[in-house]
Amino acid sequence: MRETILPPFAVTAAAIRQLEGLGGSARIDIEDGGCCGRTYVFTQDPRGEGDARYGCPGAELFVSAAAGTVLTGATLDYSDRIKPPRFRVIRNPNTPERCPCNRSFGRPWPGKGQPACRSRCSMPWDAEPLD
Repeated sequence: MRETILPPFAVTAAAIRQLEGLGGSARIDIEDGGCCGRTYVFTQDPRGEGDARYGCPGAELFVSAAAGTVLTGATLDYSDRIKPPRFRVIRNPNTPERCPCNRSFGRPWPGKGQPACRSRCSMPWDAEPLD
C-alpha cells in the first residue's frame, strides 16, 4: 500500500465530493491564458511526468510542478451554485492579482467583459461553455 501524502493546500468537502463523482481523481495544471495572464486547468488526464500525487479522503489529485508552486497554502473548492459549476482556487496567498472568478491570475484584473475571461468556461468533462 502506498503512503497517502496530503496536498500542501486545503481541499473542501465539496471538491472531494466532485472528485469522487469523477471517478476519484483529477489533474491540476497551469497554462497561459485567461484575463489575468495565467489560468488553472483541471482535467481527467492521466498523471503527467513530474506531477505530484496527493491523496484526499476518497480522492486523489495529480498536480503539475508549476501548479504545485502556486497552490501551496490555497484552498481548492468546487461550487455548483455558480454558473457554470466548477472547481476554483480560493484564498490563494500566492496570487494577489487575480480575476474575481478565481480561475485566472498573474496580472491585475482588467475588468468585466474580457473575451479571455474563463469565468464562463465549463469544466472539460461538462457541457459546452455557456453563452
